[in-house]
Amino acid sequence: MSLADGYEAFLLDLDGVLFRGDQRVPSAGPAVDALRAAGKRLVFLTNNSARTPEQVAEKLRALGIAAEPDEVVTSAQATAELLAREATGRPASAYVIGQDGIRGALRDAGITVLDGDAGARSDFVVVGWDGTVTYEALRRATVLVRGGARLVATNADASYPAPGGELWPGAGAILAAVETASGARATVVGKPNPPLIETALARAGTRDALVVGDRIETDIAGAEATGLDAALVLTGAGRASELLDNDALPVAILRDVGGVLSEHPATRARPATPRDIEGVRELTEAPATAPEWGPEGVWVMAGDGLRATATVEVRSGEAYLRAVATREELRGKGLGTLVVAAATRWSRSHGARDAWLLTETAEGFFRGLGFETVDRTRVPEWIEAGPAGGCPAGAVAMRRELPQ
Repeated sequence: MSLADGYEAFLLDLDGVLFRGDQRVPSAGPAVDALRAAGKRLVFLTNNSARTPEQVAEKLRALGIAAEPDEVVTSAQATAELLAREATGRPASAYVIGQDGIRGALRDAGITVLDGDAGARSDFVVVGWDGTVTYEALRRATVLVRGGARLVATNADASYPAPGGELWPGAGAILAAVETASGARATVVGKPNPPLIETALARAGTRDALVVGDRIETDIAGAEATGLDAALVLTGAGRASELLDNDALPVAILRDVGGVLSEHPATRARPATPRDIEGVRELTEAPATAPEWGPEGVWVMAGDGLRATATVEVRSGEAYLRAVATREELRGKGLGTLVVAAATRWSRSHGARDAWLLTETAEGFFRGLGFETVDRTRVPEWIEAGPAGGCPAGAVAMRRELPQ
């Protein structure tokens, strides 16, 4: 069963998922065509407020990706809806740092867009991405906010993926300047906040939807905040190792958007129950002489039986990760990464600052998750004397700092 079989609709992020700058992700066009052929509802979803839906659709078509303007939902549209609701029918004005997308959306919603020589007052200051932003614009926005205008941001993405793998300053970088100078904190409409995704769901006409994105802190976190599943693609800004530093987790990790068509289980890690423990022992090939453990600190991914597992123990700010295993036929599909991420998330919530492990065969896997090889003499004494005591002397010790 592919991911495409499990959902009625797909909310597809743009930058880093379908393209990078002006370069299409190779699998993007065929994936979109295949989803359409399967009868799936598609919404092209973006935090970028610079372009109008017509401009977004035109760019997608120019890259060989079939799209229509009414399939596009931008943070500009969601921002305009928010301001129109708050204006409650009265005339309202907004000073805008942004490009055609946000300006057009605000005008369509009945909001007066003030130009650069605006007076001393505005109801709103709206900040979106603007590649031509000037000091004068930042100064004017700051003065208006200090004068009582409400600060609203289309999104707070600090950067966006550019061709060649570079990350360039995004709307969040511009917003940071206005927030710092004005002392105000903006209401942010775009992901990970729910308004943008809720607008996209209304467009799709169903909540049975998968969010496909490249950023953990916006796409994946936004999906979770809205009660949706998400898939992380690795063609943009996000890296699988960063999942160990975040609370929001996807149900799948994909090399690119074409992975939605592949056979790939969508699953979430959960705490083990006593009924799972025998299956955990079988999956990890624990010898009969191994001591009993769990279920506390044991995490599993289940479906047609146990798919993956990881166990973590926490003492005095240190976490020991062990018994990590994935069913052989499912290896390489990211399940090991997801179950380890769930285990480390739990350990962080229990005060762990560092994660330790010992491995004989999986050094490369854990190095890809940000663990570094250390001298075994540095392993905390309680780990070496207790749960790790049975590990061979040749096992490699590894350590990773965990964010607080």
